[in-house]
Amino acid sequence: MAKWRQVALTAGGLVLADQLTKLAAWHWLAPVERIKLIPGFFDLTFVLNTGVAFGLMSGRPDLVRVLFLAGAAFFALGVITVFIATADPRQRLFLWGLALVAGGAVGNIIDRLRLSAVIDFLDFYLGSYHWPAFNLADAGITVGTGFIIIHLWRTR
Repeated sequence: MAKWRQVALTAGGLVLADQLTKLAAWHWLAPVERIKLIPGFFDLTFVLNTGVAFGLMSGRPDLVRVLFLAGAAFFALGVITVFIATADPRQRLFLWGLALVAGGAVGNIIDRLRLSAVIDFLDFYLGSYHWPAFNLADAGITVGTGFIIIHLWRTR
């Protein structure tokens, strides 16, 4: 039971933080406004991303795109649930990784179902090298995937 509590608290905390920060971006950042926090490195900006990573699928009709992406996310959540159920409770890094990926998926599903897009607002760059804007859900998915990879590498 402790493993489910750990996963629920981690995923739930990420969903809450993600949704609160997206709400703040929605209210405080005008569309396409850019607030330079660390000039030459980090800005806050407001982007409604209708696609997936790097804007892929952004040209598809709303219904097709939202149903496909939400369906893929729900499928992934089902797979994650199976992994959590079968994981040893001592595999804490693996469980944190699964929880972060699940929380990130839920955070972005909420946006897709509510807005047909995902709110992105964190914008990192260095000179002419620019990473696409993202959000806390995306960061959770990335860090969680990293934890899962480290777990798999260490347990091989």
